[in-house]
Amino acid sequence: MLSISGLDFGYGSKLLFDGLELHLAAGEHVVIVGDSGGGKSTLLSLIADGGRSAIKLDSSATSGMVLQEGSLLDHLNVVDNLKLVSRYANSPLSDLKISQILEQLNIDQGLRKARISQLSGGQVRRVSIARALVTGPDFVLFDEPDAGLDMVNLSSLAATINDLTVEQGKACMTVSHNPYYIAQVANKVYRLQAGKLVLIADWPELPAEIGELQSRQLMLQHQLSVVKDPLPRADKEPRADKEPSASTKLKRDWPVLAWLKGSVKALASLVHVPRSIKDELFIAGYGIYLSFITGIVFFALVGLMLGSTTIAVVRMLADNSLTGLVSMLVKPETLVNMMGGRYVLYLAPAIGGMLFAARSGSIMSNWLGEMVRGQQVRALNLLGVPSSQYLSAPSLIALFISMFATVVWFTFCVWWGGIIATGQLFDISNPSEVMSISQYDVQHSLFWWKALIYSSVVALTVVALGLSPKKTAHQVNIHTTKTIIYSTLSIALAELVIILG
Repeated sequence: MLSISGLDFGYGSKLLFDGLELHLAAGEHVVIVGDSGGGKSTLLSLIADGGRSAIKLDSSATSGMVLQEGSLLDHLNVVDNLKLVSRYANSPLSDLKISQILEQLNIDQGLRKARISQLSGGQVRRVSIARALVTGPDFVLFDEPDAGLDMVNLSSLAATINDLTVEQGKACMTVSHNPYYIAQVANKVYRLQAGKLVLIADWPELPAEIGELQSRQLMLQHQLSVVKDPLPRADKEPRADKEPSASTKLKRDWPVLAWLKGSVKALASLVHVPRSIKDELFIAGYGIYLSFITGIVFFALVGLMLGSTTIAVVRMLADNSLTGLVSMLVKPETLVNMMGGRYVLYLAPAIGGMLFAARSGSIMSNWLGEMVRGQQVRALNLLGVPSSQYLSAPSLIALFISMFATVVWFTFCVWWGGIIATGQLFDISNPSEVMSISQYDVQHSLFWWKALIYSSVVALTVVALGLSPKKTAHQVNIHTTKTIIYSTLSIALAELVIILG
């Protein structure tokens, strides 16, 4: 099923794997133990990512991986997390089969409609395991699936995993530190030590009785408690091919270059045949809700304020500057008539776009960024749900629609604020006629072109930086800030080019 021959891998001068060897057959369960930071999770990631000549998985075999933190989607409930993966699988499962998988992992009916934020750590891990099993993989990778589980759920999990290997003939590979769990599921146990895998237990069969299980547990406890001396290591420097993959090391690009590369990638995500229109529409709708619907009142209030403030400034100038001879020649009402409502077309698109970037762009960028940091995006890709289809393309469309709608809505509110102020501050009986906007004004101001251009730039920026690689909350905050800066600068530069042109 899996064959690893002479795997070398490292970070810079630190060599994690030095000629690592491993062979795993169908129906076997290999467990890897070792010190924290020794590379156990990295090994699973390299196997899951594929693409390395030293790692070979049977061409006909399918694989799935359960990440350490579960990485479930927070905007879906428990059942919907599983149904999403099932819809993208080669053989989608029925609701009954999904229910049976949840039941095997001791996830009762009361939890199945619950949001992920309502689950405990142990429940999250069990649901994430159930989600991986929905794809029906031949080979399953588990990164500490037993963490946070009590004794009852450990036994339930062990029974489910043993059913995969013994009854269904699947191959499993697990990283764990728990002797109680390992003794129940493992055929072979390896210690990752000095860049190599050292076999410390070889059990052809699972324990048949409680005495044998306890004996294995005691042996593992002894093995894990003993500090091992490092094995001799060849004195050699890491080669270029030992550099980590994108999944284990963040590439250091210049900020603007990363922005441009991400924008191209986001644009490319639009070119695809939808595998689940329902899911893409859901994300698009959710994006519109976050970025536009929740901000309608905000944009309206700011627009009304801007429109009325502009007219108030004209009133102030009329009261203080147009005195003497000037006031005799130009009446304030005449000045308002001359200005009309066309000022709205020049102010609103750029200001509305910047407000959208600061308010809604930051919300969407943070939402996408947290899914990258929490490895939800990686989990989707590993389970056969392309993030480019499920997240990138729908989010891009949602942001474009939301930004365009925001510009139009904000412009209307600025215009209406001007009408209200004109009626209150000037002796004009028909303020709506005075503030009217002609088709010529719309064309001359390039209003629709600005709305299209600004909406495209902001949408691309938010998705590009939101889905860029990140591992910490600090990086999420940095990219969110960059989203605001890059978007507003782009709009400002475009506005200057249009004005000067």
